[in-house]
Amino acid sequence: MKSLERQLQTSLAIVLVLILLGLVLVANFSTRSLLEEFVTSRLNDDATRLFDALELSQGTAKVRWRRINPTYNTPNSGHYYAVKLADGRILYSPSLGETTLPMPTDSQLLHNTATTVHDAAGPEGQHLIIWSKAYNKNGQGVVISISEDMSLLMKNRQHFSLLFISIGLVGFFLMLALQRFVIRRLFKHLDHSRQEIKQIESGQRQQLSENVPTEIYPLVKEFNHSLSLMQQRMERSRNSLGNLAHALKTPLSLLMQQLDSGEDLPQAKRQAERIRQLTERELKRARLAGLGNTTQRFDPREELPILISVLKQAYNKNDLKTELVIESSVKLFGDREDMLELLGNLMDNAFKWAESQIHCSVSLNDKNISIILEDDGAGKQPQELEQLAQRGVRLDESVEGHGLGLAICKDIVKLYAGEIHFNRSEKLGGFQVEVSLPLI
Repeated sequence: MKSLERQLQTSLAIVLVLILLGLVLVANFSTRSLLEEFVTSRLNDDATRLFDALELSQGTAKVRWRRINPTYNTPNSGHYYAVKLADGRILYSPSLGETTLPMPTDSQLLHNTATTVHDAAGPEGQHLIIWSKAYNKNGQGVVISISEDMSLLMKNRQHFSLLFISIGLVGFFLMLALQRFVIRRLFKHLDHSRQEIKQIESGQRQQLSENVPTEIYPLVKEFNHSLSLMQQRMERSRNSLGNLAHALKTPLSLLMQQLDSGEDLPQAKRQAERIRQLTERELKRARLAGLGNTTQRFDPREELPILISVLKQAYNKNDLKTELVIESSVKLFGDREDMLELLGNLMDNAFKWAESQIHCSVSLNDKNISIILEDDGAGKQPQELEQLAQRGVRLDESVEGHGLGLAICKDIVKLYAGEIHFNRSEKLGGFQVEVSLPLI
């Protein structure tokens, strides 16, 4: 079983690790650049002082040591210089002792203002950064190289990097702990909904509370909608079974009396035929619903041709002309079982009364599914249409015509917060039913 909490923690951990690595790289590069910029700026100043302290005259060259920083005169101080003269001679700082300082080649100094910066090993394993630049003094070209030991600065930089990484790791684990706390707190809403589901099972509640976070609300809303559909279906099933039981009670009683007395066998046959008709009607309703998952969406392009074929066989009207028009903009809508029962009852009436033609259209208008079903039968009088349009009207199932089936249709339309209208068809002259269902 997959854990959402574990997946979220893993995703956050990967993101935080990538961010931490990026910050470490950026911090190392930034601190190194800042240190080098700071040191080279200072070496530039020292080189300017050394240039001013340099004296060239009659083939001799010397540096007035009192005019430069004293650290260049202290052995192994970490501050060193070298001055390369035009004749190839090199003057080294006393701080170098017996060692030398690497000098740049002529190709590295393209003109008098060019500078080079590079690293090199110094006395006692020191890590030197060497700054070099070409100058012109008294008409003679000289190259001055100034270096400084970076070992202490690099060590401090490493300490800073370790401290930065340590703080980052602490923040990493704190973020994971905080995320775990927040996720578990949010998942408590699911625990509350789970308790409500148990209350629904025990009959203490009818629906889930919709006072939940926005991310969970669509799930709760769909669950409540499914519960409402199930309750409506259960109520319709109870009503249907009650009506069937009531319709069968009288003919069964009469049939038993007549069979016991042995008289009026034709009347007994009529009652038996009535029972058969009622049973066939319920079986027909079951066939209209067909097989499939009750949570499927209704596909009019696939289901309606099958429904029409079943009704043609049931009424033995294979020559009846049926015109089916479904707009291309119409997609899946409603619950498959509800829509089959709705359209099955409507088409059942149409096939029952149609003489030669039935027209059915399904279209999409302003986010509403519009279904219009017309036949060329005898139709209904205005007062009968008005009675059918009233809410809550249920006609006796035993009466042929627009009876209990239309009442069931009105219940389904009401369940979907839609509208149903009964009219006389202007196109075919018979009965017309117009259904409008909002897309959900």
